[in-house]
Amino acid sequence: MITKNNDNVNDKIILDEIEFKVKKLMSNDIVIKLDNCNFIKYAQNVMSCSSYLVFSVQEHISTKEHRKRLKEANFCKFKYCPMCAWRKARNLSGQLLQALEAIQSEREVEFIFLTLTIKNPPISKLKQSVNHMNESFKRLTQTKKYKQAVLGQLKSLEILGDNTPVGEVHPHFHCLLVVPKNYFTSRYYIKQGEWQEMWKKALRVDYSPSVDVRKIRVKKNSNLSALQSAVFEVAKYAVKYTDLVSRPDNDFKEIINQTFRMRFYSTGGLLREKINLKKVEEDLINFDENIEEEWQEISEELYRWVNSDYFLYKF
Repeated sequence: MITKNNDNVNDKIILDEIEFKVKKLMSNDIVIKLDNCNFIKYAQNVMSCSSYLVFSVQEHISTKEHRKRLKEANFCKFKYCPMCAWRKARNLSGQLLQALEAIQSEREVEFIFLTLTIKNPPISKLKQSVNHMNESFKRLTQTKKYKQAVLGQLKSLEILGDNTPVGEVHPHFHCLLVVPKNYFTSRYYIKQGEWQEMWKKALRVDYSPSVDVRKIRVKKNSNLSALQSAVFEVAKYAVKYTDLVSRPDNDFKEIINQTFRMRFYSTGGLLREKINLKKVEEDLINFDENIEEEWQEISEELYRWVNSDYFLYKF
């Protein structure tokens, strides 16, 4: 059990995990917005989120290299808390990358990125629109063309886009699809125009929705692999932090209410077998008590949030 010594707060130090400080500071704007919109309980939860962090300090037996792993923290798990959203996206990225690499080792596959949209609905119809999109996506995955071409998918929902007008939302799906290695040369290849027609038919609308599909490629000036880039894109937050806090109070309130208990991720096919979305949602720490054989825990470090920074407590 960790104990603290309130009389012995050390000088401020920079954590290896600098993102913790960044995300904690970002939560201030969300807290103010929640408070202004009378979401008092949510505001209190986000304000107290990650007020302490416990890290396991580990040493490599051979190289004597040190590393830190988050072992304990008080996360609020509010959907739009910057800290919790970051942790969730990070956990999903880790699970997804591991799953895709495992699939690659088992069979020859390629990965494509599919974006599906609808016309912007008013915020008051966000929940209704997302329910309709989910039902439509299910119809899409049950078509013969889709089943022949796609081995598995992860679908993520984003509800705002760049420059979405006030009073509206822009719900759209980012889908990472696993397809056979010969997909692009096979008779099961689906052209962009065909994807658009399939999505239009699944939506049962009288307009042609915007659809984008592309092979996953390495981004210019990026140190990430093509697969890593795709993973981070599909696992990103449902709402960009800056987009959310910049919305008028009425829009902000409606987004909070409309997305209550809404799920932003789903899996199918091969990826359903390999990704535990419940664990992604609930386990924001993801600490493995069984340290790899070459590493051993040598100490614990407790950090507390005091006056806009994390301070190390000795005990």
